[in-house]
Amino acid sequence: MAVLVTGAGGFLGQSLVNTLIADGKKVLAFDYNSPPAGVLDSWRGKAEFRQGDIRDQKLIAALVAESGTSDPIIHLAGILTTGCDRDPHAAIAINVGGTYNVLEGARQNGNRRVVFASTISVYGRGLPQPITEDMPLEADGWYGVSKQMAELAGLLYVRRFGADFRAVRFAAVTGAGRVAVGSASLFTSLIPEKAAKGEAYAIEVTEDTSYPVVYIKDAVGALIKLAWAPEAKSRIYNIASGNVVVDKMIAYIKKVIPGAQFSFAPAPDIMAVVAGFKEWVIGCDRAAKEIGWTPSYSVEKMVDDIIAITRSK
Repeated sequence: MAVLVTGAGGFLGQSLVNTLIADGKKVLAFDYNSPPAGVLDSWRGKAEFRQGDIRDQKLIAALVAESGTSDPIIHLAGILTTGCDRDPHAAIAINVGGTYNVLEGARQNGNRRVVFASTISVYGRGLPQPITEDMPLEADGWYGVSKQMAELAGLLYVRRFGADFRAVRFAAVTGAGRVAVGSASLFTSLIPEKAAKGEAYAIEVTEDTSYPVVYIKDAVGALIKLAWAPEAKSRIYNIASGNVVVDKMIAYIKKVIPGAQFSFAPAPDIMAVVAGFKEWVIGCDRAAKEIGWTPSYSVEKMVDDIIAITRSK
């Protein structure tokens, strides 16, 4: 009857709901925080919005039941990187407990397909490159640990109940207009966005930082591909568009916007996260072979799109 999207008020969630609406899907959108009034206005008559806490098991069960038994559940709700390390208890309660509530609600309502937004932060450091889905999971932060636990819960539901659980391990999601409390990767969006606005930007990382990213439009495309793929043999897939290398991104932007002004003010908590990803290259061959997803955006194309969107607003 309707696609249930948790975390629908966030950056990725809003974009996903908008795309589902454009594709003619009925949507039941859910989040702890309400999207901006303008977003809700644009959804009126096309998507229903419910506000509440993913930790409320009875509420989640009711939402799953309200949305029917046939369409997928796309589960995005969760706390991001630095927020998890600041409050590990909340990270477990929301990222793991919330996923349990979704899985159990789906089991009780037709064993509905659940598509879960996980992260490349489940992987450990010092791995050979490129990083593939079969490599060891040795997360070194509460964000990765909580997402790994949620993945394991989903796979348990597959074994125990025959659930159709699927997951994407996203690189850092980036794009124009991103507001992400607790994210270590916001700089990947702000560098081109600030330049497009003509604003100086003191970047929170060092100029040699390299960080794997997935552009928002590629991320939404991957979720939709996975949600409606006839089968997903491996169940869990890496999803990345490429790597943002800060000094190279700046050099490209200055060709497009010669007056762009940047300085560097590395933040210790941000650097503690991003330093571990410097050498990473994310292998996405499994997604290409099994569900037909490949990225449409290079970093340069991503920058061009962020600048164009920012200027249009």
